[in-house]
Amino acid sequence: MKKHERNIKSRIGISVLLISVLLFFTISTSLQVNAANPQGRYGHVMAYDSANDIIIIYGGSPQSAYAYWGFETWAYNYSANEYTKMNPAEHPYGGMWSQLVYDSESDKMVQFGGHNKEDYSSNETWIYDYIPNTWTPAAPNNVPRLRASHCMAYDSESDVVIMHGGGLEPDYNPYGGRINYNDTWAYDLNTDTWTNMTPAVSPLGRISAKMAYDSESDRIIMFGGFHSPDKTAPLDPTGEVYQKDTWAYDFNSNTWENVTDDLVNPDPRVGHALAYDSESDQIILFGGHTHLNTAGMQDETWAYDYNENMWTQQSPAEGLERSGHQMAYDSGSDRVILFGGFVAATPSDYPAETWVYDFNTDTWTLIEPATTTETNFYILGLIVSIAAISILKIRRRK
Repeated sequence: MKKHERNIKSRIGISVLLISVLLFFTISTSLQVNAANPQGRYGHVMAYDSANDIIIIYGGSPQSAYAYWGFETWAYNYSANEYTKMNPAEHPYGGMWSQLVYDSESDKMVQFGGHNKEDYSSNETWIYDYIPNTWTPAAPNNVPRLRASHCMAYDSESDVVIMHGGGLEPDYNPYGGRINYNDTWAYDLNTDTWTNMTPAVSPLGRISAKMAYDSESDRIIMFGGFHSPDKTAPLDPTGEVYQKDTWAYDFNSNTWENVTDDLVNPDPRVGHALAYDSESDQIILFGGHTHLNTAGMQDETWAYDYNENMWTQQSPAEGLERSGHQMAYDSGSDRVILFGGFVAATPSDYPAETWVYDFNTDTWTLIEPATTTETNFYILGLIVSIAAISILKIRRRK
């Protein structure tokens, strides 16, 4: 064998070995670097899609040095314990303190309002369809005013989305000042129509209240929030702006009923979350922020029974106090799923935690979602290109 032939074979062998090592390194590291799980965040929205057995999470403020606004769409499958980043072509611009509900008759998500990336509030309506993975802006003629931190729930018996309250903060109001709404609206996805219901009696205008639909009783239950009549800081240490009233809304009669029991109910709060457990026929409340202690954060779990008009404080293990989180009830698994929120007195620590609540055993469980991966095809393609060029050069020299 001639010397130059041995050199060529040696170079080919070294090239193949080097390429193999680089390919192995690229693929193995991409399995770790490109882990597809959401960052911790607060002010996001989430809702359960019962037809596809999936929870959709959108927006919020992620714990990132590079972005205050989050416009990501994630899908969480509890059965597989797996998050998937959806990457739709379009998305809403109300990424903070908007609302999202699942319309089971249409098998679509309805999103409304929130703070947008220009630091103003929105009154846009968007529709998300999981199967084609598309966000589509709706075009109703009659729309509610700009707002954020409102509350919404889907009334499956009447096939309408109910929205109440919300408002505008001074920093997000193009007209200046703080506004608290007490209006009630109904949205029909089939006709793309918002209707101002104007009931005879309405709860006090507020922001950051929470609502959930009790399908067994055909009532929408609302609790908490705060009402600030002027530019006073929302987290008023005197607690005068905090609300602890419980209201029930009946769409068929267009009536709000104050069902507050002054003897037993959760403390006044904001930043909590509600979800309706249909198997147990209970409204589950967790967490939030109150003025009643120094830290402010709560780790209380409460259950509300509309038939008995009774709040009952549950007694699971403590340790996950937070505010600004979101919850959704997974009817396929009979579990309440919680994600995100902040855990400090100021919103600076956003754990990327997923918790699961089982009402039957009264237990919260912190779970570790499976790490899904993506191969870095850009680097992979670059390595293959370099390899091809190297081999061509060697063959030309031969």
